[in-house]
This record gives sequence, C-alpha cells and structure tokens, in this order.
Amino acid sequence: MAHMSTTVRRGILAGLLAAVFGLLLASPASAHAELVASTPGNGARLAQAPAEVQMRFTEAVNLIPGGIRLVDEAGASVRTSEPAVAGHTLTWRMPTDLAQGSYVVSWRVVSSDGHPVAGAFSFGIGAPARAVAGNTPTTPWTVVAARLAGYLGFALFAGVVTFVLWCSPGTRTHPTLQRLVRAGLIGGALAALIGLLLQGPYIAGLAMSRLLDPALLQETLGTPFGSAMAARLALYAALAALAWRLPAITTGYRRWLTPAGIAALAVAIAGAGHGAASGRPLDLGIDALHALTAGIWVGGLVALAVLGRGVPPLALHRFSTLAMGSVVVLVATGTLNSLEQIKDPLDLLLTRYGLFLLLKLALVAATLAAAALSRHRLRQGRVPLTSVRVEAGLTASVLAVTAILAMTAPPSQLVLPTNDPAAARSTAASRPTPTVVHMSLGEQGKATLQVLQPGTPASQLQVFLTDSNGQPLKSGGVDLKVANPDRDLAPIPVPLKPWNGAWSADYHFPLPGTWKAILTVQTPDHTGVVTTADITITG
Repeated sequence: MAHMSTTVRRGILAGLLAAVFGLLLASPASAHAELVASTPGNGARLAQAPAEVQMRFTEAVNLIPGGIRLVDEAGASVRTSEPAVAGHTLTWRMPTDLAQGSYVVSWRVVSSDGHPVAGAFSFGIGAPARAVAGNTPTTPWTVVAARLAGYLGFALFAGVVTFVLWCSPGTRTHPTLQRLVRAGLIGGALAALIGLLLQGPYIAGLAMSRLLDPALLQETLGTPFGSAMAARLALYAALAALAWRLPAITTGYRRWLTPAGIAALAVAIAGAGHGAASGRPLDLGIDALHALTAGIWVGGLVALAVLGRGVPPLALHRFSTLAMGSVVVLVATGTLNSLEQIKDPLDLLLTRYGLFLLLKLALVAATLAAAALSRHRLRQGRVPLTSVRVEAGLTASVLAVTAILAMTAPPSQLVLPTNDPAAARSTAASRPTPTVVHMSLGEQGKATLQVLQPGTPASQLQVFLTDSNGQPLKSGGVDLKVANPDRDLAPIPVPLKPWNGAWSADYHFPLPGTWKAILTVQTPDHTGVVTTADITITG
C-alpha cells in the first residue's frame, strides 16, 4: 500500500471526499405528509352543515382504524360513515342531521413512508369555531434505533460483498469479512422484523408494549410500509442462503444472484421510506440507487479498515473506481432534495431538523479532516490505517444522524387556511385564573407547568424546571403533549420553544374539560423522565 501510484492515491482520496459530500448533500427523507388544505377550512363558520369534509395532503396517505373523529362542542364523538382516501385526498361524508354548533375534526393518518401524522381543525355551523392546531407525533427512540440498525446491517452486507466481488476476490476467505457479512445479514433481518413490529403501536399512538399485538401487526402488513418490510425479511432469508459462506459468492450462479438480491433489497428499503410516497417508479428507483450506493461505499470502507495493510494495491484501485461511481449517484440523487428542505436560513437554528443537519455538517467536517490526514500520510509514504478507521467511525456517526433526520419532519412550508382571523388572537376579557401544577422528576427535581388563560379561546403554557435545591435544571429538551381521555382524544403535541430559561407555547385547546399533560424531560445525564398532571380548561 505504501508503494501505490500517485494516480491510485488521488483516486482513493477523491472517492472518499466526494462520497462524504454525497452523504452530506443526500436527502435522508423528504417531508412527511402535511395537510395542505381542508374543506371546510380551519375555523370556518358555515351557514349549513357540509355534505362532506375533505382533506388534501402533500403526499399519499393511508387510514388508521378510528384515526378520524368528529367531536361536537360538548366533547362527544359524532357517529359518521367511514372516510375514504384516494392518493393525496381524504374524503369523509358528514351526517345530514348535524346540529348547529362548533365541531372539531381530530385526524391521524399514515404517510406513505410509514410515519404517522396527526392534527385537528374546527368548523362551526351557524356558530363561530376557534381555529385549533396539531402537529406530527414525535418519533420514539426505538423506531429511530431500528431504522439505524437497518441501515448499518445493509451497509455491512452490501459493502463487504461488493468489495469481495469487484475489488478483491482473494479476501473472500478472510475470517473477519465473513463475520461482517453474517452480522449484516442477521442485524439487517432483525432490524426489519423489529421495525415491522414497532410500526403498529407507532402509527396507532399506543405504548410500545403492544408491539406483539396480532391486530396491529395485521394492520401494518396491509400498508405499503408493511409490504416493503416483509419483502426485506424475505430477501434477507434468500441472501442468507446464498451468501452465508462468503467464499461461495465468487463462483457459479451465486456471483450474479447475490448482487441482484442486494439491488432488490435496496428497492425494498426505498419502498419502506419516502421513495414510495409519490407512487412514481422513478422516485422509488432514485431512492433505491441512493441506498445502494451509500451502502456499497460505507461497507467497503469498513472492509478497508478491517483488512488494513493486507489490502492489495489493485484492490485499492478498483475500490477507488467503484467509490467514484457511487459518489456520482449519491450527489445526483441527494443534492436538490436536501436544498429544498431548508427555505429559510433561520430554520437551521430554530428547528429540530435544522439542528440535526448542522450536526451532520460538523461530523462531515471531521471526516474531511481525517481524509486530509490520510492524504498527508500517503505523501509521506506511510500507511494511513488509523485515519481510515477514524473515517469509518465518523461515517457510522453520519449514518446515525441520517437515521434521525429520516424520522424528523423538515421545516413545514405550509400554513393551514383559516376563515376566522379573530380566532387566532387571544381575548383580553374574561381571562380565567392561571393554573399552576407541579410535576415530579424524581431525583432530578420537579417541573412546574403554568397555564395562563386556561380556556379554549387561547392559552399560554410555560414549563419551568428546577433541581432538588430549587435551582434551574439544565435539560437537553422538553416534549409536551396534551390528551383528553374522557373525550377519547389521543395525545396532541404542543410545540414548545425556549423562553427566558424555560419553555413556552401558545396553544388553543379544542374543548373544555380535564386534560392530561404528558411531559418528557431529557435530563443532563441523557435519560428521559416522563411525568403527568391534570389541568382544567374552561370554555
């Protein structure tokens, strides 16, 4: 390796640097489905009952049993027919005998990529209705971990197999490469199985302890996401039969069936993500190519790091060529999509998606530094084994952040229409007395939730955290949801923003009554504490 030609050295370095840029510019996920418009509009006042309610989303959606509900001003569910969905549009026929008054439509559907989205809007018949809001549910860490494990498993298997087949067939008997291939097969299959089981509780908004519920699993298998995950499991089983013994893949029919199976696996991965959202085969193919080429490069880099000084110069030259081809695809399929996600530079600092994108940028910068060190050592005639291994570790970190980005909705570009601008303004008269509740955080301290104007016209929620000594408690993040079990309303996220050492949000409760506040606090030791309290909201 120390005697490689200058051309090969430059090719390897260019491939690594370009591939890292490809990972940076690649779009890990398009936006989750968002509600473009509703008929009636949010807060609309109608002269007569509507014949139907229609909702139009940015991408195709799937229904969840019981996910669409109509609630009257008394908080009771109104019996309706089942809604129907056709691509981006959901249509829901209304009863002909709807009485005058205000109504809330509480909805929860599933994007084509398998992510649940939820919200609420209101309308009034012969009466005013206050505009309400709801947000996409946050993604449990278990779902993110399953996605990451799936990426890593695929990269290990696809990258090592490709390296052996096209770059260095002589390494097919290397015991560590054999273990990596098997780890990729087992890890990828387990991640697919766990992801399939987790999907049911995730989209239904239930506890993850329900992951073995047969009814939820059956519902999941009936969705595009479930079909794609089932296909992944079947493909992993077939590939295990072909490539469990690594030396066997270089001869006979296995030499061609194994790469074909890897390509099909990339299509299945794209089918369980945003590649299937538009319904266009071209989009699915682009996402599949992106997953395939990223896996080939990352897994090949791991193989290089494992083999170290045992890598023949010819194998390095071939991998350099393969990596460069992968980079072209990565950049072509990812650049435009990523740039479309951030419309305002402030979104980088003020949104969860933007902060993770900045973290990814920092990791890429560190990877570039490791690549520069490799180049410096090559010029000195030394073997850059340590820096290559650092690059592999940093690349794994980039994949981890990519997995989180894939589960994070980019900044919303949509604004729901409202026919009642006054409904968005708080009313100064008749403000109820503020409500203050204290919520225990165990040994960490306590949280104080203060609800100013605790009524349906407008409420301001403030969360203060203190430690056991009464001093401000530092936190990595705060997540608040409100639910109304008496009205069978599932938890609705409340978007909190940092405010003067605390967290604050303006929120319109859709109905009066007793609401359960569910607060999740990320403590300084990176553990999550969940606490609840009841708050009373007046009409």
